[in-house]
Amino acid sequence: MLTVNCAIQNVVECLWKTPQKASKAVCSIQVENVVFPTETSIKMSQVIQSNHINKYNVLDGGQLLKWVDTCACLSAERLAGHPCVTVSVDDLYFESEVELGQIINLHAQVNRAFTTSMEVGIKVSCESLKEKKHKTICEAFLTFVALDDNNKKVALPRFSCQTAEERERFSLASERRKLRIQHAKTMKSLLHEYKLSPMDSRARSQSPNKDVVFPSNVVHGGDTKVESVELVLPPHANHHGNTFGGQVMSWMENVASISAGRLCRGFATLRSVDMVYFRGPSTVGDRIVLRSVVNNVFQNSLEVGVRVEAYRYKDGKIGERRHINSAFLTYEVRDESQNNQLLPQFVPEPVDGQRRQKEAAARRKIRFDRRYILSLRRQDRLSVKWNKANAMYLCYGNVTSLTRISSRTDWQVASSTETIVLSTREESGVLSLSATLKLIKPLKVGYVFSVLKSVKARSEWDPLFLSEKLIERISDEDAIYRTVVKNVTSKSENPNDFVLLVSDRKPSSPNEPYQVAIRSVAMKSVPPVEGFSRTEVACAGFVARHQDGICTNVTYYNEMNPKLVSYISSDMAGLSKLHCHILNELHGYLYKNA
Repeated sequence: MLTVNCAIQNVVECLWKTPQKASKAVCSIQVENVVFPTETSIKMSQVIQSNHINKYNVLDGGQLLKWVDTCACLSAERLAGHPCVTVSVDDLYFESEVELGQIINLHAQVNRAFTTSMEVGIKVSCESLKEKKHKTICEAFLTFVALDDNNKKVALPRFSCQTAEERERFSLASERRKLRIQHAKTMKSLLHEYKLSPMDSRARSQSPNKDVVFPSNVVHGGDTKVESVELVLPPHANHHGNTFGGQVMSWMENVASISAGRLCRGFATLRSVDMVYFRGPSTVGDRIVLRSVVNNVFQNSLEVGVRVEAYRYKDGKIGERRHINSAFLTYEVRDESQNNQLLPQFVPEPVDGQRRQKEAAARRKIRFDRRYILSLRRQDRLSVKWNKANAMYLCYGNVTSLTRISSRTDWQVASSTETIVLSTREESGVLSLSATLKLIKPLKVGYVFSVLKSVKARSEWDPLFLSEKLIERISDEDAIYRTVVKNVTSKSENPNDFVLLVSDRKPSSPNEPYQVAIRSVAMKSVPPVEGFSRTEVACAGFVARHQDGICTNVTYYNEMNPKLVSYISSDMAGLSKLHCHILNELHGYLYKNA
């Protein structure tokens, strides 16, 4: 506001000068262009017609992918003011199907703008006009870059959030970006180390039970291969000639569905698409070569791999083939009664086929782990089993949980003092607690953050803390510890011990808070120890908020363990006193060692 007011004052002063000077002065003023998330909002609705459906009167997966990309691209262009191209599409899971005559609704909005790239989130739902019912189809995150008239990347305008929900999406976009950057490297490492279990496929030679009678027909991997060539025409591209990413994905889904159909000798329904990364562009006039093959078959589902290449004719000869992208699509197969159908036995090709089979089994396990971790649903067991296959998603889920709980605004104040406020909130039977320490005197937020994440410092200010041992260092920002604390919920002398994943995050933009996220994990190498009470926490951590680098408050959040709820209900005053004591100790330590 101050910058704009000064600019207006300069304009007024210029008008008192000669017209020529005033004109030059006004032209020299540049008010920074700021775009808000709501300005990038795009809504699209479509009636599902006969040309959109398959033989089961269900929306074709390729058509849905095309609409998702189109809607997200329109949102990206509202921010950039330039044509945009798709860089990547995160994992897609299709929760429901859309039938003939139903309405599909898509809502896209930019979540975050980086220097030249941006993340767009899109929600897809459908409604039945007769039954007046709505259901979720999928949620997706796509990355775009904007290009100028010379096909060069364009720097994006400043992007500013206005609401708590927008700030939450803004913060989590940074975590997802880290996942994308590490995805290829992590997957390559995991697939190399993965060992195929007999339960991981329905290959003929790997039946886990010899008494099971499988269908007599056997399908060989080579019989599911499909190759198709498409010519990129002007309707397939933007006005710069760059092929729409959604069009490429639609072609990919088409050949993948043919491969799936050759295996099941029927029709397969698309259920998920693993992360798609566009390695290079394609333009009008390119010949797009799509190859697909079934990689592995499971009980009622199968994975199809697709590779996309492009080439042009140059000097009367076929030019070099360029790798555009590769993708892995999962299909389910149903019979005429819409029940899951048992798939035929699958025999992979030697060498390359067996390698693809192993990799598909590994991806399936990773897919299940990922969905479980990112579902954010409270389970009976609060800790999640840790392994290398789910490490990066565990870290992402850890930060995501803390970000979401800290962005809630419906907290109810339970008690307060001059410097400490204790609040609670309940959602779906889960009780959460927050304890906020207000910092009266200025302290640099970087210093406060270093104290919150330091094991040595915690041993000096936390009266409940007994010991902490590093179990595994995952990255510079993530590590697993075994932590021992005093038992405050029982008269038992046994202290509580936790196996905790700790993720500390510095903000990637000036207005974001510093975070130390904590959640329980299970590790075979750290079993329960006699004399200690193994305890779990689903979501906890510290959030340090600041203004211009000066910390204003520190808040501790905790989704309470069910074992603690009865203690809280019977002794809220005691809990308030305990947290006030802990935060007062932190307050004293911060100022004493500043």
